[in-house]
Amino acid sequence: MAQFDAYPNPVEELRDSHPYVLAIQSTFLKRPIAIITIALARSAAASKVATTLNPCLEVAGESLILETLAITSFEPSDLRRPVANLQSQAQVIWDALEYALHGY
Repeated sequence: MAQFDAYPNPVEELRDSHPYVLAIQSTFLKRPIAIITIALARSAAASKVATTLNPCLEVAGESLILETLAITSFEPSDLRRPVANLQSQAQVIWDALEYALHGY
């Protein structure tokens, strides 16, 4: 399990609107009891709503919105088979988290 891995949303009822969650937790914990994630949402106008707080990210060929304030956690066993790793978009993700936590 790597930081910035994207997984199918474990909550089946939300998969139509939020198909994936993004693991943001550092790998420094070797046996975590929970993994911190952020929801990735579909939006018909993804590029029009993208902001520092909610950037548009590419996952499996689809443009999705990082709903930074939709932070939650899942047990590691709930997150199976990542579909992508967004390490290449790390700075945008960190900027969104920084904005959410510090406002700049």
